[in-house]
Amino acid sequence: MMRNTRTTRKTSGFFVLTAILLLSLLVSACGGGSGNSTSAGTSEASASGGSSSGSSIKIGVSIPAEANNSLQYWYKGIQKQAEIYGMEVVGIDAQLNPSKQVSDMDNLLVQGVDVILVWPLDPAAIKPAIDRATEKKVPVIGIDFNTQEGGSDFGLAQQIILGRGPSGADVAELFSEMLPEGSEIGGIGMAAPVPGNIYMMEQYRTAADNFDNITWVGQQNNPTDNIAGAEPMMANLLTKNPNIRAVFAYNDDSAIGAAQAITNNGKSLYSADNPDGIIVVGFNAEQAGIEAIKQGKQYATFNINPIKSGSAMVQAAKSIVVDKATDVKKEVMIPSDLITVDTVDSFQSWDEELNTLQ
Repeated sequence: MMRNTRTTRKTSGFFVLTAILLLSLLVSACGGGSGNSTSAGTSEASASGGSSSGSSIKIGVSIPAEANNSLQYWYKGIQKQAEIYGMEVVGIDAQLNPSKQVSDMDNLLVQGVDVILVWPLDPAAIKPAIDRATEKKVPVIGIDFNTQEGGSDFGLAQQIILGRGPSGADVAELFSEMLPEGSEIGGIGMAAPVPGNIYMMEQYRTAADNFDNITWVGQQNNPTDNIAGAEPMMANLLTKNPNIRAVFAYNDDSAIGAAQAITNNGKSLYSADNPDGIIVVGFNAEQAGIEAIKQGKQYATFNINPIKSGSAMVQAAKSIVVDKATDVKKEVMIPSDLITVDTVDSFQSWDEELNTLQ
């Protein structure tokens, strides 16, 4: 009996020892514990280019008005580029409320974001929120805080500047080239004090003074940022200035609303066959604006490039947060190209552009 017991114990001990050895080999092959696993991940990333992965990065986005079509595509550009880099995106809609945008940025900080991207409604109002982010070492990347290069940096890690100012001047020159002596021109602006929109309309009005054949007669501001809000504003312009020959609107919805008011008031729109009609030019190159140009309801628009801007901001976020780059430009200008009835057929839609991101 004693000999059998010893034999059983030996056999049992052998299996236990074998199991321990097998477990040790398995743990070693897996990298052994969470600390070694992180280390292995870092080595793997370094071998494949080092900073290409952003899987642990959370991007916070403060959207001024998500109902706005161009802002929707700006956000889509951010989401798509972040997805390519493996980053998480959290967005909050300020709903055209500057005070809410301040609290939204603080909310994003509470959610533990690594970087904030913001399109401001009121740059001065959100400066304290930027300072609070900076104190927490969370970089903030903005768009159109300044309307031209060389202005205040607002404490931003980088900002994208859209080509609104040159576009405002360009449209005044366009009207001068297309219209005869003594022509009256006007504008549809935005009621919310968005700096980029204000600056663009100011540049349009100022540039008009440089041309002897056109005269600026006034501007009405769209209170609702859509077609319905622009139509009565254009009707007001027509009532005060029945001989107006051209109007520039800060976005395509406002241009479409202006065109509707023109035809509703018994007036005609400009075309090659009707050079005496009223010229309507918008801004943004939203799909509705592109279709309006093709249908002869709008003469031209400018591409605000929301996909390119959103993508550029995420690329900057990667450079700053993941790559730890020290040579990131403080300002990046993205021009807005003119699209007319002559070039509209070659325009690449924002959806098509979105699919080209990589």
